[in-house]
Amino acid sequence: MNDKKNDTLWLKCSTPGPYPEIKVVRPNLFYAQLLMEDYAGVVSELSAIGQYVYHYITFEEKHKELAELEECISLVEMHHLEMLAQVIRMLGGNPQYKVVKNNQDVYWNSSYIYYGQEICDRLASDIEGEKAAITQYQQHYKLIADPYIQRLLERIIQDETYHIQLLTQALQKHCPY
Repeated sequence: MNDKKNDTLWLKCSTPGPYPEIKVVRPNLFYAQLLMEDYAGVVSELSAIGQYVYHYITFEEKHKELAELEECISLVEMHHLEMLAQVIRMLGGNPQYKVVKNNQDVYWNSSYIYYGQEICDRLASDIEGEKAAITQYQQHYKLIADPYIQRLLERIIQDETYHIQLLTQALQKHCPY
């Protein structure tokens, strides 16, 4: 990935407008734990980044346009990951790549990524991943009574919705069946 190109590339895959200020009302470990799922769970920004980067690598040689789309979306997901890490820290959490399930740490691993076999199944999986992320963010929005975090989640959902549009266009173009 080219660093100079990345400075502006991600803007193509982000909805217009600024992101909200990264702020919380007060520390809250329950909220931090919820956001850890969005940060490094099975359905998470970290999983999305890994999947998009892998798809970028596999598309790069023969499908430059798709590779650029995957790279572009991965950069937006990296921005989401960074913002979530900041909020988790402000809430009193530690943004390690893990979640807590049944009082045990479950560390993120690459089995959360759908690697796929070809263009169509990879794009379909990317779309399903975005839909799952939106559903999870909406659930967390309802559980988090902090207006600053809610604004951030709303903004991330906007980006994820836009990613579905971009990926659906690519799917329709490359997989018209």
